[in-house]
Amino acid sequence: MITTRSPYRVSFFGGGTDYADWFNENGGAFLSLAINYYTYITLRVKPKFQEKQYRILWRLAEEVQDVNDIQHPIVRETLKKYGFDNTGLDISYIGDLPGGSGMGSSSSFTAALLLAIKTQLNETITPYELSNLSYDIEKNLLKETVGIQDQIATSFGGFNKVEIAKDGNFEVVPVNLSSKCLNNFLERMVLVYTGTTRRATEVASKKVDNMKNKILDYRKLYEMVPYAHSLLLSNDFDSFGELMHEAWKIKRELSDVMSNTIIDDIYNLGVSNGALGGKLLGAGGGGFILFMCKEGMKENLISKFKKNSILPFKISSTGTQVVYNEGGFI
Repeated sequence: MITTRSPYRVSFFGGGTDYADWFNENGGAFLSLAINYYTYITLRVKPKFQEKQYRILWRLAEEVQDVNDIQHPIVRETLKKYGFDNTGLDISYIGDLPGGSGMGSSSSFTAALLLAIKTQLNETITPYELSNLSYDIEKNLLKETVGIQDQIATSFGGFNKVEIAKDGNFEVVPVNLSSKCLNNFLERMVLVYTGTTRRATEVASKKVDNMKNKILDYRKLYEMVPYAHSLLLSNDFDSFGELMHEAWKIKRELSDVMSNTIIDDIYNLGVSNGALGGKLLGAGGGGFILFMCKEGMKENLISKFKKNSILPFKISSTGTQVVYNEGGFI
């Protein structure tokens, strides 16, 4: 039996420039942080005598004989890709956060499943390889409209600036802050749940379809990444928060499904009560809003969101990893 875990992430700048439609022509970049909430995948090879080959426990409890009858698309296509179409498996999933919440849950799931499978095959895999394989499954096998940000963020963990070349190769640059500065930075963050989720690929498809009409906006978002990185290194967190506000004003106009009345009301309440700026995480339409507070204003801001869930978080310095490996039936 093998158990893996893979972190969720919060993203700050550069979202959208990690889509191939953009970076193949312009290059891309983003700034994101893995957090201490995780997807857990447990995989066990089943004894030969059990009746059904596959048992998949997620939102549904599936027991099927044929791999093609598995309803979970990521599980089905990944097992087929790696030749587990005649091997009985138990696969179970636990997620600390809901799917469709803008925290990179699909890529966290994919990376955790891939590492479990690679471990079962006694194969090693680097975070770089895991990022690319996860992206390939989501984009090319499942035909989803996805960028590569979430796969990199969950596979590597930590706090990173990532630069993407036009050919899709990327470089991960850790954000080197002292423990004190990092704690001060995170202490000024408030993560608010909007109470709604959405199917990310549907929102992303509309955004990508409109990308050619928003070239100047995406260029601004791209150029904000190195500037935001420099603000972090100089510990200018006020300017970082103000830049988040400028980025949200741009991002909000990228698609007519990016925001809605619920999101706008929550965001406006935040910036009226101590937030310098904020952003809706993920493709848009629902999930979590991340705020950067003025110094000393965090508790006041939290007090205004009694109707919404506040999610405290810390950095996850590790990316996708095996947390248990016992072996099993072959």
